[in-house]
Amino acid sequence: MPSWLRTSPIKLGLISVWLFVCATVRFLSIPDEGRYADISRHMFESGDWLVPRLDGLPFIHKPPMLHWLSSIAMHIFGVHVWVVRLVPVLAASLLLIGTYLFVRKYLSQKIAELSILMMATNLLFFGSSQYVNHDLLLATGITLSVFCLIDFSLCNRKAMLFLGYFFAASAFLTKGLIGILIPGMILLPWLLYTRQYKRIPAFFNPFALLFLAALTLPWLYQMQQIYPDFLHYFFIDQQFNRFHSNQFNNKQSWFFYLVILLVSLLPWLLTLRWTGLRTILQQQRLNPIGQLLIWWLVSVVIFFSIPPSKLAGYILPALTPLIILCSVAFEKSTLNTQQLTRMQKYAPAAFVCLLGFVLAATLYFIPLDFKLSSVQKWQITLLAGLLVYAPLLFLQLIHRHKLEYAHYVAACLIVLCSVVPFATRIFDIKNNHDQINFTAYIHPNTKVVFYDRYYYDLPFLLDLKKPVYVVTDWQSNVSDNYAQELSDGLQFKPERRAYLWTRAQLNGAIDRKAPMIVISSSHDNSLEQQAKQVIHNRNFDVLIFNE
Repeated sequence: MPSWLRTSPIKLGLISVWLFVCATVRFLSIPDEGRYADISRHMFESGDWLVPRLDGLPFIHKPPMLHWLSSIAMHIFGVHVWVVRLVPVLAASLLLIGTYLFVRKYLSQKIAELSILMMATNLLFFGSSQYVNHDLLLATGITLSVFCLIDFSLCNRKAMLFLGYFFAASAFLTKGLIGILIPGMILLPWLLYTRQYKRIPAFFNPFALLFLAALTLPWLYQMQQIYPDFLHYFFIDQQFNRFHSNQFNNKQSWFFYLVILLVSLLPWLLTLRWTGLRTILQQQRLNPIGQLLIWWLVSVVIFFSIPPSKLAGYILPALTPLIILCSVAFEKSTLNTQQLTRMQKYAPAAFVCLLGFVLAATLYFIPLDFKLSSVQKWQITLLAGLLVYAPLLFLQLIHRHKLEYAHYVAACLIVLCSVVPFATRIFDIKNNHDQINFTAYIHPNTKVVFYDRYYYDLPFLLDLKKPVYVVTDWQSNVSDNYAQELSDGLQFKPERRAYLWTRAQLNGAIDRKAPMIVISSSHDNSLEQQAKQVIHNRNFDVLIFNE
């Protein structure tokens, strides 16, 4: 590898560019990316930076930081999918830089470089950097807050206290209380365990607390002034109740996050010498940073394992300490690259090659829900070939001592991660990017109606300037879904009920011969018979009334 590529700033820069390029490949995934992209678009176009809105209704499950940043990006670059994805890419880059600086200072330059390679090629981290939601932005705020506050504790630099509170405030404005709670949950027991009792009062510096309040309270105050029930809804319904309630989707077993962390880090775990792992852990327990990392990992995993509702991205705040500990173990396990075990030498390449064969199997052996086009078959063949042959090439380079072992592992995983967005572009048939062939029928007075489903990405793709009408059985269909999200918005904007229709209201609009486009996947024959024209698409039918 050229010497200029070995410098850490260059590596960090190249990784950031790579993450951004990969983020431009896919279309919007639904529901999350479609939902959050359109909320940000509405904020940008309306100029209302206070209240996030979905279909014109307040969507205040979470604070607006994600939408503020996305809207700023839209002001600079315009409304595009790649612009929305700038936020997770920038959050990923900031987290990599913060991790590198912290580990270099408190452990070593070598482990810092290993940490950023291991993090960038971690499957969970990479996937989150490509996906528009709150999880990576929250994890970045929490992690950088902990790093800064630890540095304040050990070096007594007051600027780091304020910086730590800044990142905690950004985490709070991303997803609420856990942005402040989790850094405190990590720090306080560590301070007690390491007997830094006298340092604890310093964290409650009045000016730092005022700084934190100045960053977090204005949005809460303004929202409460507009919506008197906001604080109860935001803190009780959406924070405390979601933590312990069984009424929400995505219920998983208690060990779900252990599996997620294991699978996301599996290729790197295969490179470790497990015989010395116990010794390495014992060594880490003897120094304050090692104690911090172990407690950080354990406490966050336990915390997020308690709620019944679990999603993979929730555990991102536990990823950084795990990766730093694995980087320490990797360095110890590969001190002598001349004595690598067969597992260490061949497992990374074999792991990626195996996934290449699985991808190729979709052409012949794995049944799919849709028919691949000839172009898609060619693309899959190319991607599968890349997954199979690139690791073999890297394996040859390491045999010839032309590639460092850590770079060999990272290169194999960079190829794997790079293939993921291209493969997702082929196999994700739920998005609607190629099904907006009815835009010519939408006029300023045309009502766009979603029938029995909310198509999250269509308002963004169609660049709709008015809310859509949504038809469903509002009495029985309200659960943890689109109907619940819209119904919750009515608590704060009841005059918008005019956009939430029953079937009887839809029939009335048809009888009045209102110009209308109904988007439906219900295959309702009675509706189709009344429509002037029907356009059949993959995910829905477009019923055109009274053009």
